Amino acid sequence: MARTYYAQIMSWNWDSIRKESRVNACHEEGECDDGCDKDGHTGAVYLGSVMSLTPSGKFYTFWTTNQTNDDVDRDSRWFEALEKAATKYDGYVEHGDGDPTDLFFYRYWTNEELA
Repeated sequence: MARTYYAQIMSWNWDSIRKESRVNACHEEGECDDGCDKDGHTGAVYLGSVMSLTPSGKFYTFWTTNQTNDDVDRDSRWFEALEKAATKYDGYVEHGDGDPTDLFFYRYWTNEELA
Protein backbone atom coordinates (compact mmCIF):
# COMPACT_ATOMS: atom_id res chain seq x y z
CA MET A 1 0.00 0.00 0.00
CA ALA A 2 2.75 2.47 0.95
CA ARG A 3 4.55 1.87 -2.37
CA THR A 4 1.34 2.60 -4.26
CA TYR A 5 0.85 5.87 -2.37
CA TYR A 6 4.47 6.83 -2.95
CA ALA A 7 4.19 6.09 -6.67
CA GLN A 8 1.00 8.17 -6.91
CA ILE A 9 2.56 11.09 -5.04
CA MET A 10 5.77 10.90 -7.08
CA SER A 11 3.66 11.26 -10.23
CA TRP A 12 2.89 14.85 -9.18
CA ASN A 13 4.95 17.49 -10.97
CA TRP A 14 7.54 17.84 -8.21
CA ASP A 15 9.92 19.87 -10.36
CA SER A 16 7.19 22.48 -10.74
CA ILE A 17 6.28 22.35 -7.06
CA ARG A 18 9.91 22.84 -6.09
CA LYS A 19 10.37 25.72 -8.54
CA GLU A 20 7.20 27.40 -7.32
CA SER A 21 8.47 27.22 -3.74
CA ARG A 22 11.59 29.08 -4.91
CA VAL A 23 9.45 31.78 -6.54
CA ASN A 24 7.34 32.04 -3.38
CA ALA A 25 10.33 32.35 -1.06
CA CYS A 26 10.76 35.78 0.45
CA HIS A 27 13.90 37.36 -0.94
CA GLU A 28 14.62 40.17 1.48
CA GLU A 29 14.88 40.67 5.20
CA GLY A 30 11.63 41.99 6.63
CA GLU A 31 9.44 39.94 4.26
CA CYS A 32 10.15 36.76 6.15
CA ASP A 33 7.96 34.52 8.21
CA ASP A 34 9.09 31.43 10.07
CA GLY A 35 11.90 29.43 8.55
CA CYS A 36 14.02 32.33 7.29
CA ASP A 37 17.36 33.56 8.55
CA LYS A 38 20.32 35.62 7.35
CA ASP A 39 21.53 32.70 5.19
CA GLY A 40 18.30 31.87 3.36
CA HIS A 41 14.56 31.91 3.03
CA THR A 42 11.69 29.44 3.00
CA GLY A 43 9.19 29.13 0.17
CA ALA A 44 5.83 27.39 0.35
CA VAL A 45 3.43 25.84 -2.16
CA TYR A 46 -0.17 24.84 -1.49
CA LEU A 47 -0.60 21.14 -2.33
CA GLY A 48 -4.29 20.83 -1.55
CA SER A 49 -6.73 19.87 1.15
CA VAL A 50 -6.50 16.78 3.33
CA MET A 51 -10.06 16.05 2.24
CA SER A 52 -9.11 15.84 -1.44
CA LEU A 53 -5.64 14.29 -1.13
CA THR A 54 -5.72 11.58 1.55
CA PRO A 55 -7.20 8.13 0.90
CA SER A 56 -9.99 8.57 3.44
CA GLY A 57 -10.68 12.21 2.69
CA LYS A 58 -11.06 12.84 6.42
CA PHE A 59 -9.48 15.28 8.83
CA TYR A 60 -9.25 13.79 12.30
CA THR A 61 -10.01 15.54 15.53
CA PHE A 62 -10.46 14.11 18.98
CA TRP A 63 -14.25 14.20 18.54
CA THR A 64 -14.23 12.38 15.16
CA THR A 65 -16.64 9.48 15.26
CA ASN A 66 -16.52 8.19 11.71
CA GLN A 67 -12.88 7.13 11.47
CA THR A 68 -11.98 3.47 11.20
CA ASN A 69 -8.70 1.74 11.95
CA ASP A 70 -8.37 1.12 8.20
CA ASP A 71 -8.81 4.85 7.48
CA VAL A 72 -6.17 5.77 10.04
CA ASP A 73 -3.75 3.14 8.71
CA ARG A 74 -4.18 4.18 5.07
CA ASP A 75 -3.90 7.89 5.83
CA SER A 76 -0.81 7.34 8.00
CA ARG A 77 0.89 5.42 5.19
CA TRP A 78 -0.11 8.14 2.73
CA PHE A 79 1.39 10.88 4.92
CA GLU A 80 4.60 8.86 5.29
CA ALA A 81 4.80 8.57 1.49
CA LEU A 82 4.17 12.32 1.13
CA GLU A 83 6.95 13.16 3.60
CA LYS A 84 9.31 10.78 1.80
CA ALA A 85 8.57 12.48 -1.52
CA ALA A 86 8.96 15.97 -0.05
CA THR A 87 12.29 14.99 1.51
CA LYS A 88 13.49 13.72 -1.87
CA TYR A 89 12.97 17.28 -3.16
CA ASP A 90 14.75 18.85 -0.16
CA GLY A 91 11.54 19.96 1.50
CA TYR A 92 8.93 19.04 4.05
CA VAL A 93 5.16 19.19 4.42
CA GLU A 94 3.11 21.01 7.03
CA HIS A 95 -0.53 21.81 7.64
CA GLY A 96 -1.71 25.37 7.07
CA ASP A 97 -1.69 27.92 9.86
CA GLY A 98 -5.15 29.29 9.14
CA ASP A 99 -6.72 26.01 8.06
CA PRO A 100 -5.18 22.79 9.38
CA THR A 101 -6.79 20.82 6.54
CA ASP A 102 -4.50 22.61 4.04
CA LEU A 103 -1.21 20.94 3.13
CA PHE A 104 1.86 22.90 2.04
CA PHE A 105 5.26 21.91 0.67
CA TYR A 106 8.05 23.99 2.21
CA ARG A 107 11.66 24.27 1.11
CA TYR A 108 14.52 26.29 2.54
CA TRP A 109 16.52 28.13 -0.14
CA THR A 110 19.97 29.51 0.58
CA ASN A 111 20.70 33.07 -0.50
CA GLU A 112 23.03 31.64 -3.15
CA GLU A 113 20.21 29.50 -4.58
CA LEU A 114 17.93 32.53 -4.68
CA ALA A 115 20.48 34.82 -6.37
